[in-house]
Amino acid sequence: MAEFYLLGNSTYSQMFGCVIITESKTIVIDGGSQGDRDQLYSFLTEKSQGHVDAWFFTHAHHDHIGAFCELCYKYPQVEVDKIYYDFPTFDKLKELGSRGDWEISLWNRTEELFSNRFDKSLFRVKKDDKFVFDDVEITVLRAFNKDITRNFVNNSSVVYRIDGKKSSILILGDLGEEGGDEVMASCKRELLFADYTQMAHHGQRGVKKEFYEYIMPKKCIWASPEWLWNNDKGGGYDTGPWYTVRTREWVEALGVKEHIIEKDGIQKIKI
Repeated sequence: MAEFYLLGNSTYSQMFGCVIITESKTIVIDGGSQGDRDQLYSFLTEKSQGHVDAWFFTHAHHDHIGAFCELCYKYPQVEVDKIYYDFPTFDKLKELGSRGDWEISLWNRTEELFSNRFDKSLFRVKKDDKFVFDDVEITVLRAFNKDITRNFVNNSSVVYRIDGKKSSILILGDLGEEGGDEVMASCKRELLFADYTQMAHHGQRGVKKEFYEYIMPKKCIWASPEWLWNNDKGGGYDTGPWYTVRTREWVEALGVKEHIIEKDGIQKIKI
């Protein structure tokens, strides 16, 4: 039976990264921030001798691609056979999504890796693509839509559905409201029903409440460190500016009782 591992954050920052181990394959989705590099390296070394068969990305924010970029530069012995993604061009990311020179630097380093080391390993996904790894199937439910420019980088998130023998997982990345509306309009609703749902944008100000009402999550995966889970900027529970507690209330009103949360470290789901 395959195993899905949600990685915990190694730094104060939020991040999203997960690893799927099948009978013979190792698959990474995103991987986390630059500060999560060594955690990811240790995990991959332990589980797969540093070999990754497939690396899937949701979108190009630093807390999703940073660990990959830093890992490739510091630990070039890690082997990555294939990269699956659908980013905007790096020029368009810089034009519509940059939050500063530090992020442009990360994108430049990632573009260099894509153009040189991984130029023959890249596969640009499209909606309805399916990829099979032993008993695990990964389906692309939504790819980047260049016509959605509001909240540009978050809304470029690719949406994946993971199906194993035991469980299914919906991966939303950092999808925003507009991207969520597109998914509801373009996907068969039954494809959005899953045993586990990764909450969009770390569980705060991602997709709308109506999106979760539409997909009826059963169990929720939160890429949320403790401060974000509790909306605590230093003044105590639910005193910060983030929306996480409201989102928790939304899904708990829908009957969700089980939460798998980044703040609790590396966690395993049998799929």
